[in-house]
Amino acid sequence: MQASLRKVLIDSHVAAVAIAVLIFFSLDSVASVARAVFGLWGPVLEVVSFLATAVAIRGIPSSPFIRYYVTVYLLPATLPNLFLALVYLAAAWMLSRWVYGTGPLRSLSTYRDKLSRKTDA
Repeated sequence: MQASLRKVLIDSHVAAVAIAVLIFFSLDSVASVARAVFGLWGPVLEVVSFLATAVAIRGIPSSPFIRYYVTVYLLPATLPNLFLALVYLAAAWMLSRWVYGTGPLRSLSTYRDKLSRKTDA
């Protein structure tokens, strides 16, 4: 008798591994976005300096660096990684819903419980 693809994925543990890898890739993409955001310390100090100068001279100083940095460096560095994180998370969610009928974290937690059961022989 021919087994269905879902049954084969469940029996071979491929689906659980694929879901875990997709979630890991999603978290890795989010981490790269966090690294890019932490790279903003230079521009944040520039904004503080801009505001301090504005208060000191009671006017608006000229500083085009901030807008330039955000539009040229930050957005192109973070938007593709955010998009990839969402794609990986959606793929993990769809695979988990199709194979196990639940979300990815719940399916992995029940899978962990199934692997950690010990049989008394």
